[in-house]
Amino acid sequence: MEAINVDQLTQGVLRRFNNEVAETMDGNCLFINCGILPPLDDEFRVVIEEIKHQDKEDHLVIILETKGGFMETVERLVVVMRNHYKHVSFVIPNFAYSAGTVLALSGDEIYMDYYSVLGPIDPQYQNSDGKLYPGYGYLAKFKEITEAVNESESLEDCRAELNYLVRKFDPAVLFHIEQGIQHGISLITEWLPKYKFKDWKQTATKGERVTMSMKKKRAAEIAETLGDARKWHSHGRGISMRDLEGPDIKLMINNFDSDGDLSDKIKNYHGLAVDYFSDKLGVGGYIHSQNGMRRVL
Repeated sequence: MEAINVDQLTQGVLRRFNNEVAETMDGNCLFINCGILPPLDDEFRVVIEEIKHQDKEDHLVIILETKGGFMETVERLVVVMRNHYKHVSFVIPNFAYSAGTVLALSGDEIYMDYYSVLGPIDPQYQNSDGKLYPGYGYLAKFKEITEAVNESESLEDCRAELNYLVRKFDPAVLFHIEQGIQHGISLITEWLPKYKFKDWKQTATKGERVTMSMKKKRAAEIAETLGDARKWHSHGRGISMRDLEGPDIKLMINNFDSDGDLSDKIKNYHGLAVDYFSDKLGVGGYIHSQNGMRRVL
């Protein structure tokens, strides 16, 4: 009989950790640690359909860690999960930036602790070198240079700025980033009333009945705040649970640290998966479920 090796042992422990979180939260569980860009949507669909074939749960728990990506991919992920599940919960043990924030806001519930952060709506763009860059930086630099040109008294005073504009800035990229921000805002405005606000029946302060128009108005305000580049300044700016629940956003977040048993299970699963797949094996992006790891990038 062949002896068990470290990889088999680790993978077995990870499947057990996945099942423990799933059982505690009464649903199917998977961990996405990946940029939100193709082919994540295709791989996600395969994983979800495999799980649903094995288990008819109506609750999906997604532990999410991502630096962001494309709003179009977010939309396709939500189409898949909502086609198969009535209730979706997102758990953020560490961070979910940019498009990851929009994805998390499509859920019925969001679980975080004091260390967890979401991020501003900052769609990324792919440069000629194939790498992803935050859109806000591109927009901010374009605005800075155009203001310098517009405020100059002569063309000679802004020769360097004009030369930089001609060489570096692509109108198509600017349009893509601006549309990505608006796309994220429109998705949040659609999804919050439909899912996270579905049980919001009365206001907390006055006890007034909450109408659909009130839900949409509140969702639009949250989306605009998260999409305000002047407020957040940076793609990697962390928006904590306290910020999200504060007066500017006023979003209800579930603190998983308040349940010690659940907190331990989430941290054990997340920590081992990141250490093994990301740090030890160097996998760039993956989905882990009760069936094991599926490589994405």
